[in-house]
Amino acid sequence: MKKIKTIILCNLLILFTTAFCAFCAEVNKPSLQTQAPSLPPVLQTQDNTYSYSPLGKPDPFRPFVDVESTAAKKGKEGKAESIFPLQRVGVENFNLVGIAGDQIRRVAVVEDSTKKFYPLFVGTRIGLHNGKVTDILADRVTVDELHGKKVKRVILKLRKN
Repeated sequence: MKKIKTIILCNLLILFTTAFCAFCAEVNKPSLQTQAPSLPPVLQTQDNTYSYSPLGKPDPFRPFVDVESTAAKKGKEGKAESIFPLQRVGVENFNLVGIAGDQIRRVAVVEDSTKKFYPLFVGTRIGLHNGKVTDILADRVTVDELHGKKVKRVILKLRKN
């Protein structure tokens, strides 16, 4: 019985203490009328707004490739220069470096004059005259180019060095 009385007294003491602390916090809380004069509204909203400075940054809404500048660059025959490196020079300027794969799927690797390597698959566009890789054999690559209305077949052979 004595234990129950002590437990009840402890609970009441805790209850009164928390109520008294809450009441003191309400009394010590400063009211809105007694605050120091507030800052002008312009200075208050300045912290809440976001401003973007585009100086020195790329425009995210402009395309990476400028169509007008690529159309302005003309090739030898008055055609616009391609943005693809395989279509900037003729097929004869590429060296066939290697061929890998089996009879079902093959990939060929060509090298340009700047010593950069490019993979070729069947259907890849290459050359100035819109050439298309039509066949990749074990020792050569066949490219068909359009010259007017005629189709010219160019064969790149693999050298055995």
